[in-house]
Amino acid sequence: MKITKYLLLLAVALFAFACSHDDKDSSSSLEKQTISLSSQSQVITAPSAMQSSSDDHAQMAVSYITMANAMNTYLGYFKAPEGAVKSTTAITAANGRVAASGDVVVYTWSDANSDVKIAYQISETSDSYAFDVFFQFSGSSSWLKYFHAEEKKDRSEGFMNVYDILGIYGDNKSLIMLKYNWSRSGDNFTFKLTDTQDNYYFVVTVNEKTKAGEVTYYSGTIKIYDMTWDTNGNGHWAFYNADDGSLLEEGTWTV
Repeated sequence: MKITKYLLLLAVALFAFACSHDDKDSSSSLEKQTISLSSQSQVITAPSAMQSSSDDHAQMAVSYITMANAMNTYLGYFKAPEGAVKSTTAITAANGRVAASGDVVVYTWSDANSDVKIAYQISETSDSYAFDVFFQFSGSSSWLKYFHAEEKKDRSEGFMNVYDILGIYGDNKSLIMLKYNWSRSGDNFTFKLTDTQDNYYFVVTVNEKTKAGEVTYYSGTIKIYDMTWDTNGNGHWAFYNADDGSLLEEGTWTV
């Protein structure tokens, strides 16, 4: 697990994030649209007793929930700060995707602590809304897409891709290095984070009413471990062989 990389990404996200938001102009229906997860203080909430448990396996499960919740730092970009300039001209990014077609709303602003210019764009398809964040660095006239997210209009599922515009993995600014996916079915919420470069992903499924859930970690296509917990935070864990996926050991924890 490359925790250092996540800390770096979040640090970059925080340095340019503006908290204030202008809600005054609601002339376009697009302006009112947001990613559903941005309205929550946490993407996933674990049972409080599990969060405070000293058990190593309980804390491992909590660490993946924490990584899922780190997405909220990125979601902070999907709000225009007060004073942002609004337009209806779609942005064409230099790193890959074509400009949105149809109606768009675009907000641009400059970060007060750096030379980075930021743009937030909202568009739609027949069944989804699309949300894009672009950076324009000092000395460049090109926009680079940093995040691209889409969510169904009924909010049943969505995804967000993070592009390597900072050059962490080289000069390919079109490289998608992180992928977030989420879906809802009744009270159940499923969240998936994929690291395309380190070749792993994990899936967290929780009941949003009871907070019972499960996290499963994969290296490539092989399941490496999974952990399940009940509404009180008591749980079961299992580790698997990285070569053939066979069970190595398992156990339980009580909070």
